[in-house]
Amino acid sequence: MRSPPVTALFSDSVSYVTEKMVSNNIGAVIIISGGRPSGIITERDTVEKIVRTRRDPDKTRAAEIMSSPLITIDSTKTVAEALKIMRDRKIRRLAVIKNGRLVGIVTERRLLDSLI
Repeated sequence: MRSPPVTALFSDSVSYVTEKMVSNNIGAVIIISGGRPSGIITERDTVEKIVRTRRDPDKTRAAEIMSSPLITIDSTKTVAEALKIMRDRKIRRLAVIKNGRLVGIVTERRLLDSLI
């Protein structure tokens, strides 16, 4: 699990969010709205929703392309439970919540690596 997770505000530009991905060598950023995690933007989102459609990433806000609602898992759940959620929802990342607060993000690859 990556903790603390890298986040951005829903009002931030997609350019800013992408810069955070590159500078932190990650594939996704959790988007915060009203002080709470509300969505996620992945590398794939930027390709499909910005590059492919030729939108201006400087003028497009995170809220416009984020995937929402954010799929989460409680920090007390098992690796198997996390993998099941990912399989069922067809996603590769889960936001990790502890006592109602965002504490990290876990990827399918890291979960699978933990089993080896």
